Formats: sequence, structure tokens, C-alpha cells
Amino acid sequence: MTGENPLVERYLAKLDAGLRDLPAAERAEVVSEIRNHIAEATAAGKPIDAVLSALGPAEDLARGYAIELLLNRPAASRDTSRTRRFLALVGLVVIGSIPTLVVVTVLGGVGIAFGAAGIIVFLAGVIATFGWLPDYVTMDVAPWVAVLIGPMLAIAGGASLALLVWYVRFTARLVRRVIPKKTAGVDVRDVMA
Repeated sequence: MTGENPLVERYLAKLDAGLRDLPAAERAEVVSEIRNHIAEATAAGKPIDAVLSALGPAEDLARGYAIELLLNRPAASRDTSRTRRFLALVGLVVIGSIPTLVVVTVLGGVGIAFGAAGIIVFLAGVIATFGWLPDYVTMDVAPWVAVLIGPMLAIAGGASLALLVWYVRFTARLVRRVIPKKTAGVDVRDVMA
């Protein structure tokens, strides 16, 4: 009966979408298990809203199941996927450590340095054009060259910072897909109690 409820169907569709990286058989098993728990809880008199609320967001529940299945494969599939699980966990550690340190340091440094230098060079060119540049400041290029080069440096700095933001978001999404939130650790059996 719960399969006919649009709230349950929407929840199960989100759960299924969150489990898209799992094999089809495991995904179907998880969705079926949650469908059965919802049906049992509603048959026991619990409102559907309360049951779904106790399960938490479907995305979080899917993330929790994905981690659980990644770490605790059944014995039959454990041998074939042991290497894959190991590589997935090592990949997460590698992506989250040294390369991230290098990328963040380089892109952040280049972005800030080029952005600031571009603004300073542009302003120095404008000031030199009007002849207001102090005597102790010298420029090896004509003021118009500084006015043209300054924005290019600032754009390069801005592009580096934009690339840094993209990399941080990409890494955060990757980590979120592998590591569940603490609130996602809802035990389905607690819903039945």
C-alpha cells in the first residue's frame, strides 16, 4: 500500500538515485528493504511523515548505505571487490591530502599575487599617465603598457581563484559521496520501535 503513496514513491526514487553507483541488485535490495520498513511502520499505525522523517533525507540514507556496503560487502563478493574497495579508500585519502595541499597553495598564491599585482600595476600606469607617480617609484615600461598589462594580470589572478573554488567544490562533492553525514546514521530498525 505504501507503494501507492506519492511521498513514499518520491522518497524511494531519491534513495534509488542516491544509490546510482551501486550495482543494480544491491540498489534494488536496499530500496526494497526501505519500502518494507516503511510499510511495516505505517501498518503499525505510524504516520508516513513521521516514518520518513525518522529515516532522514533520502540522500543521506543512500550515502550511509553506500558506505556500509563499500566497507561490509557480503562474503561472496568480498574477494572480487576487495581491491576495488581498497583503491576507492586510498583514492579518497590521496585526493584529500598532498595534491589538495599543492593545488590550494599554488592556485591560492598565484590568484592572490596576480590579482593584487594586476591592480597595483594598473593603478601605477594610470597614475604615471597623469604624471603623479612619486620620484622614488620607477617604471621600466611606458604607462600605457602598465595600463594594458594590469587588467591581464588581474584576470589571470581571478581565473586562478575561480579554478581554486571549483577544485574545492569538486573535492567536497567527492568526499560527500564517499563519507556519510553523522545524521545519516539512522538505524532503520529504530523507525519500527
